[in-house]
Amino acid sequence: MSIVHKIKNAVNDPVYRSVGKYVFTNFFAKGVSFLLIPLFTNPKYLTPADNGVLSLFASNMILIAPLITLGMIQSSTADYFKKTKDDFAASFTTNFFIAAIMTMLSMAALYMFKDALWEKFELPVSFIFIIPALSFLVFCSEQLFALVRNRNEVNRYAIMGISKSMIEYGLSVVLVVFFFTGWVGRIWGIAVSLIAVNLLGVWYYWKNGYVQFSFQRNRVWDELKFGLPIVVFQLCVFMLGATNKLFLAIFNVDKYELGIYAIACILGTMVGTVAQSILLYVQPQLYKSISTGTATRDSVKRIFFNYCKMLTVLSLACMAVAVFAYYFLINKIYLPGIKYFFVVAVQAFIWALNYFIFLFLLYHKEKRKILKVALISIVCSVAINIFMVKHFMIWGDALSSLVNTVIFSVLVIFFTKDIIRQTLDKHAGEPVAV
Repeated sequence: MSIVHKIKNAVNDPVYRSVGKYVFTNFFAKGVSFLLIPLFTNPKYLTPADNGVLSLFASNMILIAPLITLGMIQSSTADYFKKTKDDFAASFTTNFFIAAIMTMLSMAALYMFKDALWEKFELPVSFIFIIPALSFLVFCSEQLFALVRNRNEVNRYAIMGISKSMIEYGLSVVLVVFFFTGWVGRIWGIAVSLIAVNLLGVWYYWKNGYVQFSFQRNRVWDELKFGLPIVVFQLCVFMLGATNKLFLAIFNVDKYELGIYAIACILGTMVGTVAQSILLYVQPQLYKSISTGTATRDSVKRIFFNYCKMLTVLSLACMAVAVFAYYFLINKIYLPGIKYFFVVAVQAFIWALNYFIFLFLLYHKEKRKILKVALISIVCSVAINIFMVKHFMIWGDALSSLVNTVIFSVLVIFFTKDIIRQTLDKHAGEPVAV
């Protein structure tokens, strides 16, 4: 069969078409961000110090977000395929109230430590309120996108995702370029886009019957029990991620160098974006097959093989595009960061492979195993990060993220292998439709 014929078959295959739409939607946002890198790295509009502040802002959002979301997005994704529509709607609505309460508590906690945050990280006082508020809006938007994805409304997902990106980056460019607002304009662009998409979300939930005010203690308790291991897991992800700049800030790395590293991380995590895009299709298919009892060793192997194949091809394409950008599009002051880029890209690729396996723990809500994996990984990450960053600074952060991801992968395989075996050996169960 010729290559052209294979390409035609792939284009006509509904699976590849759905995956292609998810990839395009996620990469539209990344693509716009990528195309705007020459603008956002122009010292006339955003200096390396500005990008360093934005990097710290993003890192703090990653750290605060799990305390607000409590794993409720992962929980809702699994529950969609397990519960009846009424039960799902009740728990889905309750999640927003829990997240709102956690947002208020996060603001109060940050306010208590505002002086220490300014002294160590030079974190503006406004971030104390902005970071938790935006984290709540991110949670709400991710709930919306996850629900649309689970309902297999690929076109709606694409339209909403592209519209959100256009609002975010369009407003950011206007504010940064024409009003010279620096990093403040970038944050306003993010905020307005989140508000817009969540207003649409309110209408969507009401129209489709997912708003059901039934606040029950047992539901809250169930979410909190699952949320604790997920919070620890998200902290583990934060420690593993190459976007973790707090250790660098602790050891007083220059914000100029931090900005160069931040751009390398943005480009390197394009590989992670590819994986997320593919998983938008793969995860619901895997969960649906498990809930209906149709998952077999061969079927799961086939899903994983196709996932790996698409991930590898698109990851190599991302690397090629990033190298081109470094030499022909981005300001030359960022070129020293290309060496960090390759480390970040490899780390993101390894993470993407092991996350497919981790999906089994999330589906079965294996709280204890998730907690064990996260705690062991955090202990290793803290020790390795402190040593590596202290002695090798930015290189230490990049390499420690890679080493920690390999350790995490081994832990995930060790703690998940029995769950996968039991799941695939199980007899078919009754499907739960939503």
